[in-house]
Amino acid sequence: MALRSLLGLIEEDASAQRLAREGGHAFVSSSLRPYAIAALADIGPAARARPTLVVVGDDRAARDMAADLRAWLAPRRVRYYPSRGVAYESHLTPPPHLVGLRVAALDALLAAGGADREAGSAGAQTSPDGDTELEPPVVVVSAVALSEKVPDPALRPHSFTLRTGELLDLDECAAELVAAGYERVEQVEERGQFALRGGLLDVFPATEERAVRVDMFDVEIESLRWFSTFTQRSLGDVAEVEIAPAAELAAEHRELAEIAALEEEANRPDIAELLPVDRFGALLDLLGADTQLLVAAEEELAPALGDHWADVSAAFADEDAHHLYVPPEQIEAALNARVRIWLSSLAR
Repeated sequence: MALRSLLGLIEEDASAQRLAREGGHAFVSSSLRPYAIAALADIGPAARARPTLVVVGDDRAARDMAADLRAWLAPRRVRYYPSRGVAYESHLTPPPHLVGLRVAALDALLAAGGADREAGSAGAQTSPDGDTELEPPVVVVSAVALSEKVPDPALRPHSFTLRTGELLDLDECAAELVAAGYERVEQVEERGQFALRGGLLDVFPATEERAVRVDMFDVEIESLRWFSTFTQRSLGDVAEVEIAPAAELAAEHRELAEIAALEEEANRPDIAELLPVDRFGALLDLLGADTQLLVAAEEELAPALGDHWADVSAAFADEDAHHLYVPPEQIEAALNARVRIWLSSLAR
């Protein structure tokens, strides 16, 4: 049974209709929160025609919310935008799978925000992974992820596409993968890895759930096959695969930081001196004006933002912190200006 068919029941509630139409604050118990959010993102053609950003407290809650919303909203695409997983001040690079999730979610929002759609209808658009989505995405983000500034998307490594029948120089492709943040290994196991053996190239794209095997005939791509990294068995052919970046910055922009990470901690310069921080900005500033913002649990935001900023302030001088993080008061001001619907599990 498709759960999405049950979302229409909320239209029978006058207060829910008013909330969807006018916005505002509402009490919703934590158990009903996923249903209510899914229904509010799906209530009427106008809601279905625009992307929705759902803000929750922390990454775990955001991941769980995204999973619940996928069940309610399928086949509409729901994406999870996590925090980096490592602090900027650690000099560590975020894991490729987190980069992949962030890139996929941000690109989906940017593509949806820039798509031309007729008022009141859900126009078709192309997702970052090449699928045609009939409706703009719903993206779930944590307050902590909102506080991390985002590099200008132009600073990222470029995506490229592998297609059957096209010519491919494996050595050049390997160099391009390294530049995009991929790690060369003997056998692919995780996102952001690739292996090259004779005329076979295995790649686990940062935005995919499975790896792809590129089988060559001389210099031509003969076939592309999804495969299991556990059993090495084929999971089916595919005509083309997009290789999204596994690093949040192109090699020339991350080189100094990578070198510094190899030095003794006492000798490392501040990370803000090593990154092009003048081209970092708030995630909320990248979103199109038609993106609907919804807060899932209003009571969780201030504690999550406050705790994170305390950690940031302990690690950075105040000026450096502002280069790479957004202070809580700025996030709260941006949310107050843009959020239409505020949900809380605490009675007002």
